Amino acid sequence: MTIIDDDDESIEAMMLLELESAVANRVPRQRCRTRPFTGHQMLCDILSGHPERCCHHFRVSATTFIALRDALVEKGLISSTRNMTADEQLGIFLYGVGHGVANRILAETFQHSGETISRHFNNVLRGIVRLKDDYIMLPSSNAAVHLRIRHNQNFHPFKNAIGAIDGTHIPVVVKRRWEGSAADMRVLRWACERGGFVVPEGKYYLVDSGYANTEKFLAPYRGERYHISQFDASTRARVHRNPRDLYNHRHAQLRNVVERTFGILKKRFKILNVATPFSYKVQCLIAMACCIIHNFIRRHQANDNIFPDEGPDEQNAENEGGVDDLVGVIEDSQNGEDLRANITNQLWNTRI
Repeated sequence: MTIIDDDDESIEAMMLLELESAVANRVPRQRCRTRPFTGHQMLCDILSGHPERCCHHFRVSATTFIALRDALVEKGLISSTRNMTADEQLGIFLYGVGHGVANRILAETFQHSGETISRHFNNVLRGIVRLKDDYIMLPSSNAAVHLRIRHNQNFHPFKNAIGAIDGTHIPVVVKRRWEGSAADMRVLRWACERGGFVVPEGKYYLVDSGYANTEKFLAPYRGERYHISQFDASTRARVHRNPRDLYNHRHAQLRNVVERTFGILKKRFKILNVATPFSYKVQCLIAMACCIIHNFIRRHQANDNIFPDEGPDEQNAENEGGVDDLVGVIEDSQNGEDLRANITNQLWNTRI
């Protein structure tokens, strides 16, 4: 045996010892998700259990959950795959937007990888957004007078009102030049100039004092009471001081619906209250999807006891900066003044 052969054998022996040591000290690979039940099994258990469980987990009743799944499947917007049913895909999305939780929490809850969760979340998001034409419809010029206005003398002078507009804060990662918080007026101006928002001829929306008063966007009088609590029926404050005071009260009572709706949306969908890592485009789609689901529930779920039709009783009238920028951009302000004065006179002359 040569010296070289002895060296080779020594090296081989050392390598074998190192390998044996590595094998002996190897930490066994541990599975990450080891629950005894799958996400699909959990979903089935919730859907077939107490009604409150489904509302708590997925923010809708079990029957509404099934109806939404059917609507998406029948239109070919989602479908079951080899590893995940359409039910579980929808459950992942509703749980995510309902509780505003991170991807890793969804992965643990439904026992899937983060990549699988992300893929199906985005797929369901795109599917729900494609329902927008069925569940988000702006009123037309032929829109009937709302029942609350038609059958109530206190509100009838507002017969051409087709809705209420306001802004609410949703934490998002925004594009350049939109950093910070954007005034409601600025958002409305963008919608009218670039977003394709059009008000039908002869109709108008009710807005707060953060907007310019125009023929198509009717605002309250400044310098008068406007908050609902200031017209408390249990005190003498209920007595209207003058025509403008009466107008502001009736205006606030009607416009309050948008405040309540924002309150319900944010209570039901916690994702609207937290900043998310999604892209700006996806964040916008999530907000739209929440509105679509809200309207779907209103149409298919008669009783919504978990999230009743309630919200803030006061309007935020503190967003008053820069309203003059809208005058002449959206509509002639003088036409708005004439319209508001006419409604004010009708309310005062027919008050009970």
